[in-house]
Amino acid sequence: MKVIRLLVSVLGLATAINILPNPSFEVWLDTLGVNMPLGWFTSEVLYPGSAIKDTLEHSGNYCLHLIGGDTVAFATSVTIVRAGYNYEFAGYALMPAVLGGSFVLQFLTRLGNPAGTPQLIPVYYSNDYRQYSRWITAPDSAFFLSVSCLSLPGAEVYFDDVTVEDTTITGIYEQVMPGFRKGSLEKFILFRRQKNNLTAAGFFDVLGRRINSNYLSAGVYFLTRW
Repeated sequence: MKVIRLLVSVLGLATAINILPNPSFEVWLDTLGVNMPLGWFTSEVLYPGSAIKDTLEHSGNYCLHLIGGDTVAFATSVTIVRAGYNYEFAGYALMPAVLGGSFVLQFLTRLGNPAGTPQLIPVYYSNDYRQYSRWITAPDSAFFLSVSCLSLPGAEVYFDDVTVEDTTITGIYEQVMPGFRKGSLEKFILFRRQKNNLTAAGFFDVLGRRINSNYLSAGVYFLTRW
């Protein structure tokens, strides 16, 4: 039996890199007399008291508390993305009332024009923090991604741990996989499995033979014989 070495570029949460600044709203700055989380622009500039630092956090010490009065309260951040690449958005929200808010994701061109259709992720009533997530793909013309947290008029929403993970910026390491016998694989196999994606096609060799991959974590796997 020959040993098959597995070269793994893992895309799971342990190695994927968040590209959104100050995701847990831990750092706040007094900018021109307005207290805002570092890396975020909020409605506090226009409507004092609409976007404040709070201690009802999901993690860390602080969270973002949006209070919609007569208009929408918001916080927006922008990060650079690569066209054609996949990203995983995740955010936590606590909304103690029926009226709600949402996350809004919008890709932008290099000049700041919209690229593709905005992604709206509604936030629902909950008595504790609830996670919201979505896989998104940057259009060919995309250069930036705008991420917004919104609270509708008359509503209050707490936001925390808002991340955009680039699953291609990962460490690469080599691992020995036992149990593969000579002839079970061809020279090269590529397999991609996304986190929590139950509809993944599975793990096949180049001859179309299925391999049990239930134990494999999210990742891109390159297999070859040594």
